[in-house]
This record gives sequence, C-alpha cells and structure tokens, in this order.
Amino acid sequence: MTQSPQQPNDSRVGDDLVEAFQEMAAYLRGEVEAESYEVPDDVLTPERVQAIRRKVAPSTKEFERQFRISARTMEAYEQGRRRPDATMQTLLRVIEREPDAVRRALAS
Repeated sequence: MTQSPQQPNDSRVGDDLVEAFQEMAAYLRGEVEAESYEVPDDVLTPERVQAIRRKVAPSTKEFERQFRISARTMEAYEQGRRRPDATMQTLLRVIEREPDAVRRALAS
C-alpha cells in the first residue's frame, strides 16, 4: 500500500497542535485570559430547540404528531447533530410564540 504525498497544509497540523497546547497551558497557568462571547438570545441552540419542544409537547413523537416535524429530526436538533436551516428556525420560533396558530394552520 503506497502513501499519498503529503499535502502542503499537512505540515502545519503538528505546528498548529503544538501552538494550541501552548496556548492552553498558558491559560491554565493564568498567564492569558480566554476569549468569551455571549450567544444572542435569538440563536437556536440545541438546548433552546429542546426547550421549545418541551414547552408544547412532552416527547419528540408527540411534537411530530402535532407539528409534522419528524421525531428524528427534532432529536438531531436537540442533540446538536444537525442545525435547523433558516426555514425551520422560523417555524420553530413561530411554534415557540404561537403554537396554537400553527396547530390551527395544520388542521385546515
């Protein structure tokens, strides 16, 4: 079995890892501060998706029954394996604020 030739960027991987560990060690020694940021309230994190679902349905199966969004899809969003696209984010926000309106729309 032959090895493929090394790509130009592959030579930097080791250097990048060493640099990352050096930065982590400096942080642990208290020599530098870690950068932090606040997540805006309107970002649909996995925790927020789960909170929206729990607000209106006790399980992903019940959520699927009420809103016709696959239980597997919701599980993937809630576990952070997938991110809702823009359309799904909009629908989840509407469900969060006006679940009965969505139920009525789906019933007609």
